[in-house]
Amino acid sequence: MGRKLQVLVIDDEQIVLDSVVKHLRKEDYTIKTVLSAPVALEAINSNPPDIILTDLMMPEIDGLELMKIVKEKHPQIPIIMVTGYATINTALQATQLGAFDYIAKPFTRSELQTVVRRAEKLARGKAEAKGEASDHAHSQANSRLKTIGDHIWLMVEEGGLVRLGIERSFLHTVGKIQNIFLPSVGDKLRQGSVYLELFSSDLRAHTVLSPLTGTIVEVNTSIVEDPSKMLEDPYGEGWLIRLKPSRFEIEIKELGL
Repeated sequence: MGRKLQVLVIDDEQIVLDSVVKHLRKEDYTIKTVLSAPVALEAINSNPPDIILTDLMMPEIDGLELMKIVKEKHPQIPIIMVTGYATINTALQATQLGAFDYIAKPFTRSELQTVVRRAEKLARGKAEAKGEASDHAHSQANSRLKTIGDHIWLMVEEGGLVRLGIERSFLHTVGKIQNIFLPSVGDKLRQGSVYLELFSSDLRAHTVLSPLTGTIVEVNTSIVEDPSKMLEDPYGEGWLIRLKPSRFEIEIKELGL
C-alpha cells in the first residue's frame, strides 16, 4: 500500500472539519485540519500534503484564490473543492481552473470517500499515462474541442450543437466501469445538473455535472452496451451526448473557455 498519504482539510467551520475526519478516519490517511486559508498556506509551504480538500467560500482567501496560489508552486497536488449547492456553477469553474474535483455539501461518507480515493490514485501515480500524449495532440489539432478541468470535454459542432464527453484522466481514476446511466433524447439539462452517472466495478457511484444548459438531441447508446469504449476512445466513439445549448455564449464565458 505504501506510505500513508497526507490530506490537508481547510474549512472555516469546525463542524465540517470534524465531519471530514469522522468520514475518513478508517481510511489509510494522515489528516490535518485548519480553519483558514492563511494557516493552510503556511502548512503547505512547510510540509506539502498529498491531497487538499478545501471549502470554496471562506473569508480572507477563498478556495479559488487558494488553489491558484498552491498550483503555482505545487501543480501536482490534487485539490478537491467543497461547495454548497448554490455555488455549484462556481465549482464547475474551479475544475476549469485546475481543481481535481468538487463535492457538494451536505456530503455522505460514501461521496467523500469516493472522491478522495480517486485523488489518492492520482497522487500515488496509479492513473495510467497511456494515451495522454496522443489525447493532447488530438485536442491541439481540433480547436473546437475544449476541456473543463480533468473531467469534461466539449466540442462545438456545425449547427450550434455541442458534443459532450469525459476526459481520459478522469476515467483512469474511476477504474473499470460496470454501468453507465445517461439521460434521454429530449431531456432538458441545466448547467450544474447531473447528466452522467457511472458505477465502477467496486459498485461505487461517480457523477458528472453538465457544463451547459440545453436540450439533449442525441445519446450515444453504444457506450451503455459497451462502457469500455469510453476509455478506449474517449474523444471519438466514447462520446456521450449531443446537446442543443440555450445559454451557450453566457455559460461558455462563465467557464472561462
